[in-house]
Amino acid sequence: MDTPTNGSFLNAIAALSTTYQSEGHIDESRVLSKAVSKAVTEASEDPLATVHTFGALVLNFLEDGQWNAAADVGKLVVDARIALLGPEHPLTLTGMSNLSSAYWGQGRWSAAAELGQRVITARKRILGEEHPQTLTSMSNLASTYSKLGLFEEAEKLELQLLEVRGRTLGAQDPSTLNSIGNLATTYASLGRYEDAERLERQVVEQCSRILGESHKSTLTWKSNLAVTYREQGKLEKAAQLESHVLDAKTRCLGSRHPLTLTSMANLATTYRDMERLNEAEDLETQVTEISKAELGENHPQSLMAAGNLASTYRCQGRLPDAARLGAKVMTAMQTYLGQDHPLTLTAMANLALVYQLQGRSQQAELLTLQVLNLMQKYLGDMHPHTLTTMANLVTIYQTQGRWSDAETVAEQTLRGREAVLGKEHPDTHASMEDMLRICRVLAADRALEQATMR
Repeated sequence: MDTPTNGSFLNAIAALSTTYQSEGHIDESRVLSKAVSKAVTEASEDPLATVHTFGALVLNFLEDGQWNAAADVGKLVVDARIALLGPEHPLTLTGMSNLSSAYWGQGRWSAAAELGQRVITARKRILGEEHPQTLTSMSNLASTYSKLGLFEEAEKLELQLLEVRGRTLGAQDPSTLNSIGNLATTYASLGRYEDAERLERQVVEQCSRILGESHKSTLTWKSNLAVTYREQGKLEKAAQLESHVLDAKTRCLGSRHPLTLTSMANLATTYRDMERLNEAEDLETQVTEISKAELGENHPQSLMAAGNLASTYRCQGRLPDAARLGAKVMTAMQTYLGQDHPLTLTAMANLALVYQLQGRSQQAELLTLQVLNLMQKYLGDMHPHTLTTMANLVTIYQTQGRWSDAETVAEQTLRGREAVLGKEHPDTHASMEDMLRICRVLAADRALEQATMR
């Protein structure tokens, strides 16, 4: 691109401010307009200084969860720095790293991963493999891998980061704690809930002591721990902790911040599991409406919120609403995230449950088998989500009267849940009840058959 001048750069920012104004993004427009006016008043002849000012503004947008503004301004900053300094200047790489974070927030995870990998490659060569900025880029890429469902790749990077940061910074450094927390999140995604809980409790305790109870990082790790509790079936502990986190995030960040919305969604899911369905619906409706307004209808967080609401509709018996919304979410996720993404597979599995309740058994079976094959391929046979899909298939076989098929899958599901979740987990108990029911039916069938033969 041509070397930017102060005038050309500020004109591009001013045009962006005007666009935001016309689209109703008043806060972002006001911030940019004020920054442009200040830059014009100061009349600096150094375009680098002006670009640096707006580079700092990108960080503010990222902090506030204003992903679109961070991406739009971040792209202008990166293009200007490439023209003024070159593509591998440290300031250019910083701008690229921030832009990658903005893409992450927008749900553009493939773009974030591609740009993040470029930054890592350059920083390793220029700064060294253990430079703090290199490690930060690796941490961001690991987080992006998790969003893409590439959990094993994420784990590999996070273990490497944890070793380096623990050795060079110490176990109590916030960066080291961040690596422990991220690794715990990946363990939870892999279904390794005991490992996740152990690390999350460690991070929560240390962050509370070092950073404070209400620090944003502390609240994030508490929220993650609450999700792990829920996955372990510890619903009361999950609801209590997530409710505390939601109150703190609302107070510190506001009710519309993406991190606040995440806690609202997590608490709603726990309420649904506790059969507090009206409370779940109320929270999920709020999350869906705010996410669509702030992030866009097809942002992954908006789609997840709508999918959660569809699940609550299903539990409430509102099957037409659940089918309509669930099908819409599944199609959008297949389009924007891909057929094999974990979130897409969850949406497919949830829609299959609705079909089953509607008496559309053949459609439910076909969709569930498709999901099961993909989960076994990408998550593994013993992942909790794979086992849940197997349990769904057991239910379908029972309603179809295919008791021998149901027995085979139910036995596999029970063994898997006992090994992965433990014998006291609610899901394991549900599988035990399935097995008892199936065995009773099969025993009655055999007795009837023997009586008939006599």
